[in-house]
Amino acid sequence: MAPRRSLALLLSAGGALLLAAWPAAGPLQAQVQVQRQPAGKATEPDSRSYVGTWALTDNRNNLFNVRLLPGGRAVSTVGTEGVPSAGASRLGATQIRELGRWQPWGNGVRVDYGNSWTDWIYVGPEGFSHAAWQPGQNRGSVPFNFGPAVKLSGIEADVVGVYSLAPAQTELKPYTAVLLSNGQAFNDIDNRSGGVWKLKGSTVVIDWISGWRSSLSLDPATPLRLRHWAPGSDRNGPPSGGDRQGRRIE
Repeated sequence: MAPRRSLALLLSAGGALLLAAWPAAGPLQAQVQVQRQPAGKATEPDSRSYVGTWALTDNRNNLFNVRLLPGGRAVSTVGTEGVPSAGASRLGATQIRELGRWQPWGNGVRVDYGNSWTDWIYVGPEGFSHAAWQPGQNRGSVPFNFGPAVKLSGIEADVVGVYSLAPAQTELKPYTAVLLSNGQAFNDIDNRSGGVWKLKGSTVVIDWISGWRSSLSLDPATPLRLRHWAPGSDRNGPPSGGDRQGRRIE
């Protein structure tokens, strides 16, 4: 874990916001300049460097992931702060994901979510970094929390994210499931909503603490084909309810 750092705000004569970052008990190391965006000015996202999946942490060092999509869309898995230990109870959809929009901002990108949180992913003195402002906080003030930002790559980047999955029971509506880059999984259908996932070949296998097992195909021939096995059923036998379908939430 990167050492916690102190932040100070300086205003230049030209009105630009300067974030000065230094160790809590050490000398000034670097300054990161953030140019304020003119009010009402639309800016096209820079898809060349920031589109993709990111691993970030909240103010209690809980992991969450953010997918930045072309065109400015963003999907965030909500950090586990406030989520019952191991997902031991039912969760609402807003507890496990949030939708937002992103745009270039300063020396990085700013993500504004529907719940009024803001993430900023930027290049700092230690490489990619992350800062966040909570609802009601002035975006020109010291961020609520900050830490490292890691851009995921390979199969992990393809798997991590938020999905809409059809349950085995045809009378039930699709539910939301999230797969985090640390192997955790959560859903909003089970009374005990936590789980873990792992990759077996081209299939994501999710074992829920409710006793259900789900598998999600990454094979291009069967994209996001979904199968479920009920608690106590033979995992090598036919799936409960037959083949279902999943889709990634964008």
